Amino acid sequence: MAKPLFRKVLYWTTGVVVLLLAFITWYTLRYSMEPANSFEVNTPQSGPRVLIATQGSAFKDAVVAGVIDHLRTRSAYVKVVDVSALPNIKEGDWSAIVVIHTLEMNRPPPEAQAFVDRMGGRNTAVVLSTSGGGDFKMQGIDAISSASKVSDVPMHVAQITARLDAILDAQPER
Repeated sequence: MAKPLFRKVLYWTTGVVVLLLAFITWYTLRYSMEPANSFEVNTPQSGPRVLIATQGSAFKDAVVAGVIDHLRTRSAYVKVVDVSALPNIKEGDWSAIVVIHTLEMNRPPPEAQAFVDRMGGRNTAVVLSTSGGGDFKMQGIDAISSASKVSDVPMHVAQITARLDAILDAQPER
């Protein structure tokens, strides 16, 4: 009598494990971010120096493009890198830094959080955190939150560029 009960428990446990693994695989494929392509705009000798660390997605790419369009009017040197490159970045080399990332399971990428923590009280960073509902954002900094809706790109570009302008206007000319 114990064998049929053991088999039922084994089948149910196996089924639950398979469903859990299928869900984790689907979630990872559906919501994980692509790496962002690195590139530069203008020369390092031009105007202010702005670093944009981002992740790859249509929404984030559109936000980055809008921010770059605005920074062209300031003749800024802009370097775009993937968020994973943040551990190698020296924040003192930049006039301003923009970090655009997705919260996965309500957590920012470890590199982004460590970078913001490392910056301490410096007010030269602008952070845009995206999440499913747009309600969550990175802790420890005055971050902007979003739900990655392409229709909201102009609003978020305006928010980021307003903060960038305030940071850049407060700095002495280099």
